[in-house]
Amino acid sequence: MALTVPVIGIEPAELGWIRTLVLLLRHPDPVVPELTRQALVYLEAAAARTGQLADKEITKTQCSNAPL
Repeated sequence: MALTVPVIGIEPAELGWIRTLVLLLRHPDPVVPELTRQALVYLEAAAARTGQLADKEITKTQCSNAPL
């Protein structure tokens, strides 16, 4: 059996971060995985807000460049 599993969308440079994340989620102290999970939820929400802001900026730029 292979020791590695290919994952679509994961860059080789990101593997260290993924390993660290898995170690934190598997930590024996129950506080550590919960804090890690909460941090991931926060980052997901922050990324979504950033994406929404970027979408609004693109829309604003497109509207301001429209011919009159």
